Amino acid sequence: MPYALQQSKSYNDRLKKVVPGGVHYSFRIPWESKQIHFARARGARAWDLDGNEYLDLFGKFGANILGHGHPGYVAALTDALGAVTATTLGSSEAQAAERICALVPCAEMVRFGLSGTDAVENAIRLARAHTGKQRFVRFARHYHGNADNLLGGGVGEPSFPVPIETAGDLYDTEGKARDIAQQQSFLMPWNDLPALDAVIRAHGHEIAALIMEPFCVNGGGTTPVPGYLEGARRLCDAHGIVLVFDEVITGFRTSLAGAQGVLRVTPDLCTLGKALGGGALPVSAVAGQREIMRLYADRRVVHGGTFNGYPLGMAAVLATLEILSAEAGAPLERMHRTMRVLERRFLAAAERHGLDFRTSDIDGLTIVHPRIADDGGDDPGARRRADLVTKLTGEALAENGILVSNMNRMYGSIALEDRDVAFFEERVDAALGAVAAFVSRLRR
Repeated sequence: MPYALQQSKSYNDRLKKVVPGGVHYSFRIPWESKQIHFARARGARAWDLDGNEYLDLFGKFGANILGHGHPGYVAALTDALGAVTATTLGSSEAQAAERICALVPCAEMVRFGLSGTDAVENAIRLARAHTGKQRFVRFARHYHGNADNLLGGGVGEPSFPVPIETAGDLYDTEGKARDIAQQQSFLMPWNDLPALDAVIRAHGHEIAALIMEPFCVNGGGTTPVPGYLEGARRLCDAHGIVLVFDEVITGFRTSLAGAQGVLRVTPDLCTLGKALGGGALPVSAVAGQREIMRLYADRRVVHGGTFNGYPLGMAAVLATLEILSAEAGAPLERMHRTMRVLERRFLAAAERHGLDFRTSDIDGLTIVHPRIADDGGDDPGARRRADLVTKLTGEALAENGILVSNMNRMYGSIALEDRDVAFFEERVDAALGAVAAFVSRLRR
């Protein structure tokens, strides 16, 4: 029986009077998701205002890697609040930065900020200062934050691939500075090394940075084809371009060394966020080669922000990385194994109901997609049907007590236990049964 949400709805109606849309983020997704408000949580479970219980695989877009109320994390934050709230400099920044440098292959120095957008913009600024060039290359379906020069656009003319406007672009927005994306960036298809080679050979003299998600989580969990990242690394080296990996999602989730540790390709800079702060506090970082990062120390590059390196955030980083690193990374490995079990349970339930989904192949998270769009090629009708199935799947899971992130991303936490797997298995059948009934009506 789907959950009743009277208290959540009443609260959200109140919220909409003072907060636009009753939420704190907006994209051009062609539907409004159900707004569920939560009163308490523990481990991998959360309870809404109506008292309904959920398995939390949303994890605040993957930030909450420790789960709710981890005792070591809470104790570390409590101690930090009792020591110093905020002053010029604290006494744990060195330990936090040293831990990142010990874990992340590209990290020789670190600068802290608050958001992924902040980290990406600073990485691009560093790359421009280091190379003396202006343009950067980004890739279709990769997401790098909420700044005008990073949002929206489609792949255009292959020989000079400035972004073009596309219908139905989820990340485009009114109010953006006119032509900023065209003036600053090239937007290309990912996983196409010949196309990248051609553009860099022709325009490498004006390209400062190449930025990408090493696992394209925002593009549906796509993985790099063999040789692509290695080829991109060689091209950057040959043409004096700074290679930047956006590891805001994958950092400390796919491995303690991030995606770069799994894929064994080391960028010049990387951006970190989400899991870095353990789920309760905003923290981000730019990490990379000493030669590039020294531009801050030399006062050649400006980096502002009132709460950069704030004591509570540094305590969160240090506690999170210590917890994840315990027993040689065993907590993260257990989470990876549990997420693979949940993925198998989901696919088995889908098969029982005659549904055909594909999943991502990235440790620490699972993304599920209906194959309707795959079967339909570029047919707009097929894509609309896939969007409807995607929407219904996420809503049906929530109505049956399984929270997932936008576009059906399931983010694991180290709080997951065997009983959570059992909870998932008990609820997923009813959810996918509702989806199957909807798909059946679509086919009539």
